Amino acid sequence: MGLMKGWPYTDFATGWYQIGYSSDFGPGDIKPAKWFNQDLVIFRTESGKLAAMDAFCPHMGAHLGHTGQFGGRICGETIQCPWHGWQWNTDGSLAGIPYKEDATSNAKIETKHIREIDGIVIMWYDHAGNAPDYEWPGLPFLGDKENYFAIDSTIDGPHRVKPQFPFENSADPHHFPYVHGSGVDATFTDYVVDGSTCTNKMYMTFGAGKKKTWMTPDGPVDGEIDNFFWGASMGLARFNIDGRVCIHLTVLTPIDEDYCTFFSTVTHNRVPGDSGDTPTGIAKKMMDAQHIQIRHDFHIWANMMYRVRPIFTGEAEQTRYAFIRKHFDQFYPNPVYG
Repeated sequence: MGLMKGWPYTDFATGWYQIGYSSDFGPGDIKPAKWFNQDLVIFRTESGKLAAMDAFCPHMGAHLGHTGQFGGRICGETIQCPWHGWQWNTDGSLAGIPYKEDATSNAKIETKHIREIDGIVIMWYDHAGNAPDYEWPGLPFLGDKENYFAIDSTIDGPHRVKPQFPFENSADPHHFPYVHGSGVDATFTDYVVDGSTCTNKMYMTFGAGKKKTWMTPDGPVDGEIDNFFWGASMGLARFNIDGRVCIHLTVLTPIDEDYCTFFSTVTHNRVPGDSGDTPTGIAKKMMDAQHIQIRHDFHIWANMMYRVRPIFTGEAEQTRYAFIRKHFDQFYPNPVYG
């Protein structure tokens, strides 16, 4: 599937994927989008309901998602076609034809399952076209303004990577010194699976081999990272370094079979001495570092060949990789790990 050599899967993994932030879509907004090789229109009605559907009007094929003088527009709770004014409800049904009020039609636009949770907009993809079979629980600390700073986010791409690649880092203790500049390898606990959710914990000495760093001004600190994965599409790492907690949600959402857009969402807890709404000092540097460090991996992933069965250096490494890849395998239409 696509340009990456060795990639074994014939379609995208079933699951929830981020397509934006709630703040990206104001009442009356219309935006064209392309996700999973499909042209879509994302819009919010005047009352605030967000919807996503196929971009092309069933009447004669006009694109509903482009705005301006000759683009679609919001009319109350409907989106209106720019060509002949046909209006469509958020469920894809025909609301009306202005120049033929008595007309009826069973025509319907394909709609997508979307959710807005803690300011994150997610959309469901299922290779068989089925409805969601699990829900994303959200990130309650994103709304905890007393104990956490407001989220900081970056969106960029296209990147020639696969959505599960950041999560495979949870099985790979040996890349941290080479890709991320750590002084030592990480250690891991076993994975725990609960339905579509998978978790594990990593332990690492931050600032190892150095008297002090901006992150560890008093010398090396033993810290931990809790990893959470939902399906093979959404993942979160929660860093706890001497009471400083930095949380990083990473989502790579496919544009097509080759390229993804990357959504990077970071927050940090407030510690004694922090004041105001803007992170400073170590909190600010830690949040910035998350956006930067994950992109170091992209240089590797964009040019790699995917080895379905890599060479392992021991039983522990093989067990971790076998477990997490088999877990992700179930979300694809053609499992390869049996």
